[in-house]
Amino acid sequence: MNKLFPTRLCFGLLLISLLVSCDQVEQLIKQEAKPVSFLNGTFSVLKPGSWSTMDDLNEGANLQMGNLFKEAYVVILTESKQDLDNMGMQDHSDLTRSFLREVLKNYQESQPVKLDIGSHSALRYRLSGSVDSIKIVYWHVTIETGDHFHQMLLWSLPSKFSGNEADFNSVIRSFKAL
Repeated sequence: MNKLFPTRLCFGLLLISLLVSCDQVEQLIKQEAKPVSFLNGTFSVLKPGSWSTMDDLNEGANLQMGNLFKEAYVVILTESKQDLDNMGMQDHSDLTRSFLREVLKNYQESQPVKLDIGSHSALRYRLSGSVDSIKIVYWHVTIETGDHFHQMLLWSLPSKFSGNEADFNSVIRSFKAL
């Protein structure tokens, strides 16, 4: 028996498993975005194909999803206007951003960008800071619908944020009231 046989066999098996793994990764990347509804089916967004729904990002969130490998995450928190005292979209955005300002060290925020998402108005801020010595970049989006305000937080590490912007934009733009 050839002395190189075990080495070649191990190399061959490693190569086959690597090819299968690459194929599985490629299939994940090619998956199409799928709608995910929340708040008893009254609202939805598209979940990028390589993302998963999650349940450990924010216990108060109505929807949580992300991609661990890309370090890309989204949570949506919805509040009824009925529970708020005559609050406008800017007021709601200011209030919800203030909670992040208290938590993040070295907090910075951009000027707001006004968005139209279907027939809904929205404000988007870029926020940055650190938690437990880890730097994080956020998009904080406030969307106003007839009876609700929706706070959408999308975040990643600074080194990965620009690579996740297409997915983040896709989630934001896909927001719908059903």
